[in-house]
Amino acid sequence: MLYTYKMIDLKNNKTYCPYLFRGAVMQVPDGSIVPCCRYKDDGQVYPKSFDKGYKKIWETIRNKSLNGKKIKGCWRCYQDEEAGIKSMRESAIDTNSEISYDYNKDPKYSETELEFLEIQTGRFCNLKCRSCGPKLSTTWDEDLDKNESLIKNFFGNEHHEYITIKQLPKTNESLSSIKYDTVKHLKNVKATGGEPFLNDQFQTFLSNLVKWDLAKNIHLEVFTNCSFFPKEQYRKLIPQFKSAKIDLSLDAIGERAEFLRKGSQWKKVMDSATEWVKVSQQHLNVSVVIGHTLTIYNVLYLKEFINWIADHFPKEIITKNFLDLHLAQTPQYLSLSNFSSNNQSKIKEIVQQHKKQLISTHNNNEVILSIVEKSYSKVSKGLNYISNDLSNEFLEKANLIDDVRSENWRTTFPELAEVIHV
Repeated sequence: MLYTYKMIDLKNNKTYCPYLFRGAVMQVPDGSIVPCCRYKDDGQVYPKSFDKGYKKIWETIRNKSLNGKKIKGCWRCYQDEEAGIKSMRESAIDTNSEISYDYNKDPKYSETELEFLEIQTGRFCNLKCRSCGPKLSTTWDEDLDKNESLIKNFFGNEHHEYITIKQLPKTNESLSSIKYDTVKHLKNVKATGGEPFLNDQFQTFLSNLVKWDLAKNIHLEVFTNCSFFPKEQYRKLIPQFKSAKIDLSLDAIGERAEFLRKGSQWKKVMDSATEWVKVSQQHLNVSVVIGHTLTIYNVLYLKEFINWIADHFPKEIITKNFLDLHLAQTPQYLSLSNFSSNNQSKIKEIVQQHKKQLISTHNNNEVILSIVEKSYSKVSKGLNYISNDLSNEFLEKANLIDDVRSENWRTTFPELAEVIHV
């Protein structure tokens, strides 16, 4: 479909998003394709291949976007913007983002060539993180198979959905069969999991991009749980891309890291992070950053995490964007915005003290001070947006997982337990 060109006032049009026109995400466990990782409309039928009909399915939402009409599946970005948090939609419009143009000089609002591809490489993962679930990790199956209440926690009464998911392929098998014509305009590839470096199809896909002489045009970003250092074949492929960013998904340190990302061993995580630093020092086009998912669990431990960054990593690789902090929105009961105003006030007071302490400790380190300011600004915005009080749901679900795993979140996060009086 050809869209009628018209100039869009990007300040007033609050629904236009480049991802709707030039992006795609291959989701697991069912292989559906959506415009971006945040798009969610349970009532919509999604395509499952990049065939001729793929673009037509998204014509309706694209037209809505061009005309400033809200799109049901984009509610997460709208929610961020209402809270004063820069949304993924807004970031995509920025000229420095991974999927954008200079809109003043090159207003290609309606072009639909695939330039940004995000790949969920499959369910196959060696960890079962508290902020994740069985749809994105096979290791969660160990817990669900022990306890029917845990199945209900994730799937309600739809037990058959869990059975179906277990029967689906554990990795995104279509990755190895993606054709050249589909990806010939790619500028950015982002890979999440499961765990990407456990997926042989993902390795085949990267090998094809190199073989087709496309890798030199592509910025690659891979999110890894950093619980191991990948095999040599991956390490040879990564430097062949125009640039490669390795995003180490770490949410805490020490025993709290092992609790939140169950199955990881902190010493091996530290060793893996060190090896990735060496790779980035050997190849100028490879960089390392840390992806940090902030939940109610770890919000009071951000201070010790930033101190660890300052102590563990070489100063020359720590940039102002080294810590990529995300406020968790799902599961909703882990989001900072879904706790009572009383509890939020207590947390605000503590994190403000932590921020002051960090500023005092690192007063001569401009980069760390920038990380502190940027991170705690996000925390503040998350705590100033009150949605629903899901404190009881948090307690119920945290205790349920504790029972299955023979753990106790209160002993691992005593400061949090004290704040919410349990």
